Amino acid sequence: MLQSRGNGNPHLLLNFITPHQKWGIHSTYTDNLIMLTLSRGGPIVWLSEVDAAKGGIADNDWIEAFNVNGALVARAVVSQRVPEGMTMMYHAQEKIINMPGSEITGARGGIHNSVTRTVIKPTHMIGGYAQLSYGLNYYGTVGSNRDEFVIVRKMSKIDWLESPLRDSEVSKT
Repeated sequence: MLQSRGNGNPHLLLNFITPHQKWGIHSTYTDNLIMLTLSRGGPIVWLSEVDAAKGGIADNDWIEAFNVNGALVARAVVSQRVPEGMTMMYHAQEKIINMPGSEITGARGGIHNSVTRTVIKPTHMIGGYAQLSYGLNYYGTVGSNRDEFVIVRKMSKIDWLESPLRDSEVSKT
């Protein structure tokens, strides 16, 4: 995977976790002006100072985290509060603004669930019980699907996946 998708920057293999944010649940503060002052204007991933130095990543650089499950793009928050060998992205950040395309997928950015997988709890495979009649989705059936390993690297090329409008598109507006 790395050989065919290299971008010239060092790669870091880090444990990826997705805790809930301190000041809200999911994206609840995104329309509150006071709480928006905590936002960097898009998704963020926290890294330790040691790991950031190894990867040539500075605070607020665009980074990409990916594995066989998917990829996500975010700004780096370099902090002493993150232990070496771990990276975290607070749960359910909205990706409605400031989201470039991924160098891995060629599509716009991804979210924290893009690199996680669903792990089925064996007791949930028992059939015939009403409380167990659900369908699998990215939430999964147990909390362990939020603990993954990802490859993190600084992005070489920021592509906003936007092109100028053609004359035919301009005339329609």
